Amino acid sequence: MRIRVYAQDLSLFDTLENYRITLKNKHKGDTWLAFIEGITNKEDADALRGTKLYCDRDAMPDPDDDEIYLNDLIGMECVDEQGIHIGVVEAIENFGAGNLLDIKPPSGQNFYLSYDDKTVLRIDDKITVSIPEVI
Repeated sequence: MRIRVYAQDLSLFDTLENYRITLKNKHKGDTWLAFIEGITNKEDADALRGTKLYCDRDAMPDPDDDEIYLNDLIGMECVDEQGIHIGVVEAIENFGAGNLLDIKPPSGQNFYLSYDDKTVLRIDDKITVSIPEVI
């Protein structure tokens, strides 16, 4: 089977209880060829098409001091470089070109802000961001 993997630590697949997944080799991008125990034919594999697999949060290792799980950003306040409140993160999206913070401002419509080193300056009890100028 081909599966798309969004985990940085591939050893997480060693501890799954409901499905035993063995990653064989990288196919393209974030897609891997994998063996899933109990899936022995095309019909069984097709039945899993589009299935999203998750692991429990307590099965995840604690992130290092300079790391954070993207899911932990949801609900965090965003402030600009002057400390002015610009909104709250409602979701993290990725449409193929990188992660985006979906920010709900105090008024108006949500907007996306790229999650990268140029825009996300610091994460502590809030997210300090640099808003790029619109041309």
